[in-house]
Amino acid sequence: MIRLKPGFEHDTIAVEASGMIEAGDYSRVLIPALEQALKDHASVRIWYEIADGCRGASLLSLWQDVLLGLFHLDDFRRIAILTNRPAFRRMGELIGLFMPCPVCVFPLDEVQSAKIWLSQRC
Repeated sequence: MIRLKPGFEHDTIAVEASGMIEAGDYSRVLIPALEQALKDHASVRIWYEIADGCRGASLLSLWQDVLLGLFHLDDFRRIAILTNRPAFRRMGELIGLFMPCPVCVFPLDEVQSAKIWLSQRC
């Protein structure tokens, strides 16, 4: 499940993943938030926090993630991924190799460092 997290700058889409990430989470939560933010901003920052209790992602949700990245490739300014899970850490690092914007993966206990990094100009 993906839910929006409040308390971030207006040009930042912040989400928290918990439980099982499903494809519908993208169509119900992430895509509408991105499209709304892009009405006011040429590019946005992404805060993607993966809770320790996150059990994984369905194959269809992974495909949705790939499509989101492809269709909005130039719409991201920076992406911060926070997770303690090694598999999600490796996925985040792999995503960073293919994105034109900076992507950085942080442990969940480095929230402040991640916020500082995300707020920096490219």
